[in-house]
Amino acid sequence: MKENRRYTEMLEYYDRTGKFPLGKTRRSFTLKEMSISKLKEVSKKSGKSMSSLLDMLIENYLKNE
Repeated sequence: MKENRRYTEMLEYYDRTGKFPLGKTRRSFTLKEMSISKLKEVSKKSGKSMSSLLDMLIENYLKNE
């Protein structure tokens, strides 16, 4: 059910904006050194890229707003 909702949201985004929501955009951010270290550690343990982890964290945060 969650996956279907995610795809529905992606299609709604595409309908509103005309942009495919899975495209990637490169941005420059500054993060605290401790956050980067912890992110690297979690990335190595989980086998997921730091970008993927950040994407998941941001999605979860925005979903709960």
